[in-house]
Amino acid sequence: MSHDADSYGFCPRTRASEDELARWKERRRIVGERVADLNARGICYQCRELATGDVLGPQHLIIDEPDVRVVLASDPRSPGHTIVVWKPHAHDFTELDDDATARLFSVCRDAAHALQTAISGVERVYQVTMCDGPVNHLHVQLIPRYAGSPIGSRRLIDPRGPVLDGDLLAGAIATAYEDTVGDGGP
Repeated sequence: MSHDADSYGFCPRTRASEDELARWKERRRIVGERVADLNARGICYQCRELATGDVLGPQHLIIDEPDVRVVLASDPRSPGHTIVVWKPHAHDFTELDDDATARLFSVCRDAAHALQTAISGVERVYQVTMCDGPVNHLHVQLIPRYAGSPIGSRRLIDPRGPVLDGDLLAGAIATAYEDTVGDGGP
């Protein structure tokens, strides 16, 4: 069953072709080298990405607002794995004031509801932030857990893979997000 970006209940593919896997591995190698180079020079790769778009390569954009950007993870642990990036540089959420904290986590909540609405089978959404790199930049990972998947923290260590059907998936999530926010929230 195919879906366009405006439909709910999108069913993303879960298996990549050999060609998709090879391209993903090469992209991951190149991005890893870029990030390592920036880190070695004390440059925040996320700030650089936000300013130039030349670090991570093409992204599947869901939301781009003055203070926050929401994209599909380039190396997802499950279909719909989403990254919420706080645009102003902060190492972690303890550096945010009350209003900024409320804003960030409101976007996370609304994006999680959008994931549950847009993607068929999403039962829960894990919210994770682990800012522990050499040059940290606050971001939150939203990792969907699907009906029938084992419960527990194993989702946090599932193997990564390429984004599949990223444009359609991001479009479906963006539509659900706008519907959620437009209605004043869930």
